[in-house]
Amino acid sequence: MPEVEYACVSDLKIGRMLGSGGFGTVYEASYKGETVALKQLHTNTKNKKAAMQSFRSETRPEVINFCHPNIVRTLFVSQAMTIEDSPFLIMEYIENKTLQHLLDDPEELVDEPRRIRFAYEIVSALEYIHEQNVAHLDLKPVNVLVTKKNVCKLGDFGCCEVVEDMPVSPTRSYLTGTFAYRAPELLRGQSASCKADIYSMAICLWQFWTRDIPYRGKNQHVVIFGVVSKGLRPKLSPDNMPDNKYHELMTSCWSAQPDKRPSSKELLDVLACWNEAM
Repeated sequence: MPEVEYACVSDLKIGRMLGSGGFGTVYEASYKGETVALKQLHTNTKNKKAAMQSFRSETRPEVINFCHPNIVRTLFVSQAMTIEDSPFLIMEYIENKTLQHLLDDPEELVDEPRRIRFAYEIVSALEYIHEQNVAHLDLKPVNVLVTKKNVCKLGDFGCCEVVEDMPVSPTRSYLTGTFAYRAPELLRGQSASCKADIYSMAICLWQFWTRDIPYRGKNQHVVIFGVVSKGLRPKLSPDNMPDNKYHELMTSCWSAQPDKRPSSKELLDVLACWNEAM
């Protein structure tokens, strides 16, 4: 597996902006004549410590050399703050379409085979990173890109952490992910484990079925309190209930107790069987 190299700025041409978030902006770019995506860190943000922690997470050795068909590949990193005094990443270019865009589009058919395939591809990426003791910790449809061939690729590892099988005491982090997808133990301030990604996957499974936003319109603090203290989970309409096997899988993945959630390997095995039966 080739290691990620440092980028030569003189070979880089920045094009149109593809998107922007709290810590960085992504551009379409050309590097040595190849179309790529460039993610540039925001250094003028009020939360500079969180931005720098996010960049360090994405460029840690365990992450930048990930090589998997369902993970956005990092190609090059900046050696210094050279473009507008900001560090940057160069990644494989994928059409500017996230899984969230697809779920929001009423013209896109999301039937059972497609739901299962989405889940299988995402969990395949999770199983790969979990094998290397890395937890993503910000899994949501916005962070999954969809290629022209309808392949899901997990991206944005800015909140990831290297974890152990038995979590140790929490370390201070300025990164929180997105509250609606965040596992209750993390909302309590406890240490991360790979099982936190399984909880996030459960919320994604709910979203694949409903095509709605979890806790839409609800106050963030009320939701966090409900998830942590009351076992609150996104609601299902009585007239739009998933079949038993899908419902059981989803609810097992969002168990309040991490050790009662399946591992990514167990989840992948189930989805592989369902995928083959389609």
